[in-house]
Amino acid sequence: MLAPCFSILIDSGPCGLHNFHFNEQNHDPLRASSRGRDPVRRTESVYNRTVPSSGGAIGMQWSGIPFAQSVFMAGETHGRVLRPGNRLLAHSQDIGWRSLHAAIIEEAPFEAIEPAIRHPSLIYHLRRPTEVSRRIEGTRAEKALIGPRRLCLTPGDATTAWRHSGRPEILQIYLRQSIFEAAVGEIYGSDTASAELVPRFAILDPLLEQLAIAIASALRDGTAEDGLYIDAIAHMMAVHLARTHSSRSRPVRTPPPQVISSGKMSRLIEFIEENLDGDLSLHAMAQAVEISPLYLARAFKTAVGQSPHQYVLVRRIERAKELLRNTDLPVVDVAMAAGFSSQSHLSHWFLRHVGVSPAAYRR
Repeated sequence: MLAPCFSILIDSGPCGLHNFHFNEQNHDPLRASSRGRDPVRRTESVYNRTVPSSGGAIGMQWSGIPFAQSVFMAGETHGRVLRPGNRLLAHSQDIGWRSLHAAIIEEAPFEAIEPAIRHPSLIYHLRRPTEVSRRIEGTRAEKALIGPRRLCLTPGDATTAWRHSGRPEILQIYLRQSIFEAAVGEIYGSDTASAELVPRFAILDPLLEQLAIAIASALRDGTAEDGLYIDAIAHMMAVHLARTHSSRSRPVRTPPPQVISSGKMSRLIEFIEENLDGDLSLHAMAQAVEISPLYLARAFKTAVGQSPHQYVLVRRIERAKELLRNTDLPVVDVAMAAGFSSQSHLSHWFLRHVGVSPAAYRR
């Protein structure tokens, strides 16, 4: 019996984004005994590599997509999905993904040492900027205010101390080590000892971000049961990690971003929270931390992943939601207390961001 096989090509699209093309063919399935090998692997990787496309995009083709035999369970991870106090919003274990484990979590304040577990992990920050510190054993501690769109990558063999005091919403992904090993073997013709994963902290990576968004969307919108789609994403991620974030990767030169010190960012976030119902012009925020408005606008987006206006708007909507849930204030008073100029101003933005009117949300 012939089994479907997919070719996966990634090329540069408009605005520097990447397009994923899936071409289905017929292919005789590989049959390999897993006896005496990694029990989570059913087949060895079989890749046919195409010529890389221009502009640094990836051109990679699989004539067979290796996949794991067993579901990737929470017990194979550091267990943040099981930690008391965390709010689990979506979880791949419930759907049966094998190539990777993913969960969307609203994480409670956290301090722990996480041991090596073999599988590399990635955290993609979705909401609520939070000051995070990470120290991988044998290296210096890293600390930053991490906002939406930022990523942290941790090798599977690392023992890592984490600490934060916020409640960020994150997407946490664990990639099966065997899939990363297959990508390294195909690209470099060697094992992972010569192409080890490099830790990354609070970085921007457009392609990894696209893959993370695809995973989050699959968890949320009902396409999560398409296991082959998730396998394809896992392999794209493995290839990108091997090419861009391993010890064999070529260094990427990027201009230094404009940044605000961690202390000033913390003061600014506190200032915003304390003044959501008042004047939060760019000038007022810049004055609060003694920098120029122009510098603030650029550096804020670098640190948080959103412009000051976008961040304040989201925080005001969250404040309005809290007041609608927990008080009996008229909607017009909720609008004023959350910093909106009128009830109609609140209703306009609330409908765009939440999908219902304030009155309907309260019901």
